Amino acid sequence: MKILMLHGNYSDTGGAEVFVNNQITGLRERGHEIILFCFGNKNIDEKNFIVIKEPESNFLRYVCQFLVNPKGYAQLKKTIKSFNPDIIHLHNIDKHILTFLMPVKNFKTLRSIYDFGIVCPSFWGIRKDDQKVCEQGIGFKCLKHGCINPLLFPFYFYLFRIKHYFQKKNVDGYVTATRLLKEYMEDQGFRNISAFPYFTTRRSNVTANYISNQILFVGKLEENKGCESLIRALSIVIKNIPDVKLTIVGSGLQENKLKSLSRSLNLDSHINFTGSVPNKDVANYYLNSSIVVVPSTCMENSPIVIYEALSFGKPVIATNRGGNPDLIRNGYNGFLVNANNSEELADAVVKILHEKNVELYREIAENAFLSSKQYDINSYIDNLEMVYSKL
Repeated sequence: MKILMLHGNYSDTGGAEVFVNNQITGLRERGHEIILFCFGNKNIDEKNFIVIKEPESNFLRYVCQFLVNPKGYAQLKKTIKSFNPDIIHLHNIDKHILTFLMPVKNFKTLRSIYDFGIVCPSFWGIRKDDQKVCEQGIGFKCLKHGCINPLLFPFYFYLFRIKHYFQKKNVDGYVTATRLLKEYMEDQGFRNISAFPYFTTRRSNVTANYISNQILFVGKLEENKGCESLIRALSIVIKNIPDVKLTIVGSGLQENKLKSLSRSLNLDSHINFTGSVPNKDVANYYLNSSIVVVPSTCMENSPIVIYEALSFGKPVIATNRGGNPDLIRNGYNGFLVNANNSEELADAVVKILHEKNVELYREIAENAFLSSKQYDINSYIDNLEMVYSKL
């Protein structure tokens, strides 16, 4: 089968890009012919890999993203004509959605949905004023809860509707990782949606190596990732586990604010901010952790960090939002807590890390490793091929 993969914002180091690359590798190993066509800022000289550079001017770049990138549109039409794919598979196309969707008409087209942006214009899936889960969609509620600047609302409303129109017209099917997002999409009129979990190729041969009192966070340091709640929880945890340590792997707009919070709570000796870490080096942090915490306040679709943590036999404490409950069974391979609740998060950490509960830790860690075995690339490619065949 000839498959044209389209990607809107490619970098060779990001987690999403690694996931897409692994899909391509898995499909090629089964004999499929793949071309990856993407926007990006890297010079990549590889066969069957086409990169369209973004305009250097910020103004032109934004115009091309929200309207049509003439160079990208022309090159994509040329690629489609010469390759004549059996399937066109779209990934992370929101920044160039019109450029990608207009040329694919009359071809069998599938879109992978990696976040709640398809049903929520802010991508968060929550109300920004009170952090409660939103019923999704665009409307007056977006203004009421401070999710969209009133001056920009007409633009966002138009863009959101245009995106939905072209997708419903030109995309034949969708694949996502969680039942909840599938239901939200169906509520907004999308059809032919498949939902099955992701996979990870990052694995450990150690089922449950006990590492004492080491908490790990991996992700962007953005407001919706909940790292502030985690740091506040740590200030509670140290009252019960004085030697506890937290390693924060990642960078982002909230980094300086989080470091300032750490200092104000006298936690500098307990927290290690690593900054950005190459994807290939993240495995060492999993190996040397006791537990992994995913404290997101937003509606995460299906965080790859959870798959990776489970594959290393690490219990996961995650908020009970988005797709997290699809992966974490409370008390079996981790714990689910309410978002923005530092006390509840601290209680879960103490419960699993306290020296009196070593056997509980070992049991949950073993279950974490066992539960990860179902999330393998072969199962994912099996499901993906089945979806392709039904388009």
